[in-house]
Amino acid sequence: MATGTQNGIGIAASARRIVGVAVLAVRAALRTKTVAALLALLAVCVLALPGVVKGDGTPEGELHILLTYTLGFAFGILCLATLWAACTLFAAEIDNARIHLSAVKPVRAIEFWIGKWLALLALNAGVLLAVYAGVYAQVCWRIHRDGWEAIEQPASRHVARPLLPTPREEARATLAALRARGEVPQGYSERTILRVLEEKANEKYNEIPPGGQQSWRFSLPRPLRAGEAITARLRFETEYHTRTQVSGICRLGCVETARAVEVPLDDFTMKEIEFDVDARAFGQIPADGLRTFELSFMHTGDARHAAGLLLRFRKDVALLIPGGSFWMNLLRAAFVHWSVLALLAAFGLTLSVCFSLPVAAFVATVLLVLTMVSNSVVQVVSEEDAQKWSNRAGMLVSRAVHGVTRRALQAEPLTALTHGERLDADLLCTSLGWNVLLVPLLLAAAGCVVLRRRELADTE
Repeated sequence: MATGTQNGIGIAASARRIVGVAVLAVRAALRTKTVAALLALLAVCVLALPGVVKGDGTPEGELHILLTYTLGFAFGILCLATLWAACTLFAAEIDNARIHLSAVKPVRAIEFWIGKWLALLALNAGVLLAVYAGVYAQVCWRIHRDGWEAIEQPASRHVARPLLPTPREEARATLAALRARGEVPQGYSERTILRVLEEKANEKYNEIPPGGQQSWRFSLPRPLRAGEAITARLRFETEYHTRTQVSGICRLGCVETARAVEVPLDDFTMKEIEFDVDARAFGQIPADGLRTFELSFMHTGDARHAAGLLLRFRKDVALLIPGGSFWMNLLRAAFVHWSVLALLAAFGLTLSVCFSLPVAAFVATVLLVLTMVSNSVVQVVSEEDAQKWSNRAGMLVSRAVHGVTRRALQAEPLTALTHGERLDADLLCTSLGWNVLLVPLLLAAAGCVVLRRRELADTE
């Protein structure tokens, strides 16, 4: 009992020291002109950028500028500011030989590190909340000023994707089919072929030719209730000049009630088609709602003139149902961005412990740029180009960086906001758990090992 009491007292004392370090770091930051300059720059971004970048004049275009360009640009500024500020916190004190004055007993290295990190998290939370509040206020103002219809206003909808084999299962099935036809690419190992097929699974296009038909089965993330509408969405690729000859019939059926609705489609001038179906069209709805649906598309265009439709089944076909309010989805997006800033803060702090300020800032910037470039390179470079001797080193580095950062950056909140897609709890928990807990914990452990050595060196 006494041991438990002592542990509780020790934890409380440690928490007080961490909070004390965080409060001092926040006060020191607020006394400088850096935070004020950052807020001024973000205010210009949020207020002026929507007026500078012109859209197509539609509510969708204005919403795209507000959510994608404005929030994206502001988030980019915050990423750089967070990374450079984190690189400064320890490096400046170490370079000026003042680290032994700050990291005094009984404050341990881990408490010192966490306190500095929490200070950055608190500052980022406040600034990010102000940015998102400014964008939300502009959205509300434009809805009121221009009188947007209900269908034009931003929404938050649950997204159901087709029930398909996993990318790994699809890769193995494709490899087996290639073997059966004797078409396995020569000069590549089985592991390499499976990796490429798995990487390309999400971007794989399937064609629906004139006269062809394709069906997909869905399981909704929550039951569809009476009085609600379900939305079917198809995105496709085809030659622009042939779209006027494309026509088709979509059939959306409910498995539980065995009722279906057919919707003829004859306007394919745009690359995306959405249509709504009221839940009552599927007959008597049970008390627990409807969950399982089947969507099919039949291409009825003339084979002599119409082109086939190319769709990525994993990305371009979806069913959507109401999923809460837009402002709550906006708040979830802010949490995802905050988690990325938390990861950058932890990374910058560890670099700040290991290197001097100029070196830490340089390494942080290079690695940030390398991360953005690597994720693009992995997606666009073909395996044939990757096998060239002049590209092997670059591809090796790009794949290594992509593998390390893929989970941390898998959430795309701005894309979801623009398309009215709800950021689900699983994605949010993964982002917070990976970016705010697991990776910062590993970085903190590494940083504290170095910090103890540098404290001793400065003291001696």
